[in-house]
Amino acid sequence: MFEWHIIRFEEIDSTNTEAHKNLSVAKEGTVWTASYQTHGRGQYTRKWESTKGLNLLATVLLRPEFLPANKQFLISKCTALAICDFLRTLGLDPVIKWPNDIYIGPNKICGILIEHQLSGNKLIASIIGFGINVNQTIFPGVPNPTSIALETGKKYDVETLLPKALIHIQKWYQTLQKGKSSKIDRQYEALLINKPDYEKNGDMIPANDRAAGPGPSGD
Repeated sequence: MFEWHIIRFEEIDSTNTEAHKNLSVAKEGTVWTASYQTHGRGQYTRKWESTKGLNLLATVLLRPEFLPANKQFLISKCTALAICDFLRTLGLDPVIKWPNDIYIGPNKICGILIEHQLSGNKLIASIIGFGINVNQTIFPGVPNPTSIALETGKKYDVETLLPKALIHIQKWYQTLQKGKSSKIDRQYEALLINKPDYEKNGDMIPANDRAAGPGPSGD
């Protein structure tokens, strides 16, 4: 199993963009994190807004070559489950809004943006970006946000939270590697708050869980 290699930035355009730039040389388990993103991206081409230094912003590179391309949404499910497990360690009760937004009650605490690189029917890389609201308490113009600080009444050291979140990402990734997709499906569906959307779309790849482009053999 790989070890995490964390690369930290004070400021960057986007951690997902940085992952793309280094995709040909970066090893599985590379993590890019930043205190501030000037062009952070959310799902459906939306911009991700975050006050500098207050939130956990990171991108993880996985290389799930064992997974067929048509099963790529399992990566999304594992990521959502991992973030939920992490938040539970802080005393929160998270749920999932299809496809992979994380909510506390009616309010969003985490967004996830996943981009895959494919080669034919093979999934050769997954760029997993996530933003967790940690210490931010004011969100101008955002309709329904919350944060760990708002929910717990405590402030946290953002830098120390990342390794703790990565523990859960690795745990669920190992579950996937062991072929336990039924367990992943059950746990994911148990946390869904919008099951009709999931039942309608199933594992159809959402716009924010898309192919990032062909791999080397597909060029």
